Amino acid sequence: MIDLLWRTATDVDGIKKKYLPQTATRFPFTSKRKRMSAILENVEGADPEYKKRLHIKGASEIVKNCCSHYLDAEGNTKEMTDEIKSSLDDVIEGYATKALRTIALAYKEVMPNEHGEFHDLPETDDIKDIEKSGLTLICIFGIMDIVRSEVPGAVDTVERAGVTVRMVTGDNIVTAKAIAVLCHIIT
Repeated sequence: MIDLLWRTATDVDGIKKKYLPQTATRFPFTSKRKRMSAILENVEGADPEYKKRLHIKGASEIVKNCCSHYLDAEGNTKEMTDEIKSSLDDVIEGYATKALRTIALAYKEVMPNEHGEFHDLPETDDIKDIEKSGLTLICIFGIMDIVRSEVPGAVDTVERAGVTVRMVTGDNIVTAKAIAVLCHIIT
């Protein structure tokens, strides 16, 4: 379904204008934050008591730990339990062993005046208070950067020439190891 929507939705600027208004507060992704967020006003489907909703996307281990609730298969909000967290950790680990980067999507209804006028308190911290807790997990999904076909052979060639190949990444350690195996950096 998503693939069909993506292929038929060619007006990216129109989609941005419709779903990501200029008035949105944005906290961009950085390697230190390992997440990105946007606070949108008057979100369709949001609780009418709240006027804003925080949407967050980021490293699944980090975003999951900020969630107090999750959406079940029917879209109902449920309290996050230790059993569910453990199950999610198993999903993340399973994806990572297949060289998939895992990303979590979550949201939070924003109370009026919560964490300052622009919800950016503390202003000096990379991670804002509003992003730290009370999120509802929507999903965890995996993406893969395909290893180009010539990479394993190139690694083999330079190692035979006496060069030790190292990989530097900010990925989950299990994901990094799986990618390193695919690239012939480790066995």
